[in-house]
Amino acid sequence: MVAATLLGYARGEGLAGVLAALHGWLLAGPPDVGGLTREALRSGQPDGGVRAWQAGGFQSAGNGGLMRIAAVWLAGLEGAALARESALVTALTHADPRCVHASVFFTAFLAALAGEAAYRDAAESGLRVMDGLDARAALLDAGLLGLDTRPAFDAFGKADRSARAEVRARVRRGLEGHVTSQSGYVLDTLEAAVAHARADTWQDAVEPAVMGGDDADTVACVVGAVAGARGLTLPEHLLPDLRLGHSWPGWGRAWAATAHFPALLANAQAAVAARA
Repeated sequence: MVAATLLGYARGEGLAGVLAALHGWLLAGPPDVGGLTREALRSGQPDGGVRAWQAGGFQSAGNGGLMRIAAVWLAGLEGAALARESALVTALTHADPRCVHASVFFTAFLAALAGEAAYRDAAESGLRVMDGLDARAALLDAGLLGLDTRPAFDAFGKADRSARAEVRARVRRGLEGHVTSQSGYVLDTLEAAVAHARADTWQDAVEPAVMGGDDADTVACVVGAVAGARGLTLPEHLLPDLRLGHSWPGWGRAWAATAHFPALLANAQAAVAARA
């Protein structure tokens, strides 16, 4: 979904392009799609994630938004624009405030790490960015929340403060190396990723996530983003055969990521810069 999100940015249409690309990705029949992601993207409408959250009784807080959100940072957004866009892109599928705030923290965390901040300092910087964004207002301004989803607007506001507190607590537990679980719950994934990614090498960071069971692939994906932001080197022997798991408009399963991903990233960054 990171690649699909970058393909969306490369269209030069902002959030609408990302949504269209994710919708096209879903229509191609990818394996192992979460129920909330499938329901949210099926309509192809910007408020699909909000409506899916509302239909589920405001209980769903899976990790599908966090899994792909590094794409927003990779596309070149910065500062306040990065925080706002992270909230919106997450809410396309996962509108629970725990999911939204986790993503806002995470992209700011990546940005701070890439700027060579110490690990704990980068995490605290990310938490400050999270606390500084009125995410519900951002979703309202972008049309993801509105009169037709007033119950979701109210539910987000009611849970907002506690959601931020939960993200802060889980990040700080992860900084101490604590891993509650590698389940599909967004805060379990976030905590585990922060804990694993403290390691000194790429393999030492990613391997415990892969071997940890449960939703290991998603946790490893999130850990990999942190390792990349830190500049940890991916072992070269893992690169030549790296493929994505299926084909969809804009990407072929047979493609080697080393051959095609750099151009995808460059196109997304150029399109984002042109809209800035």
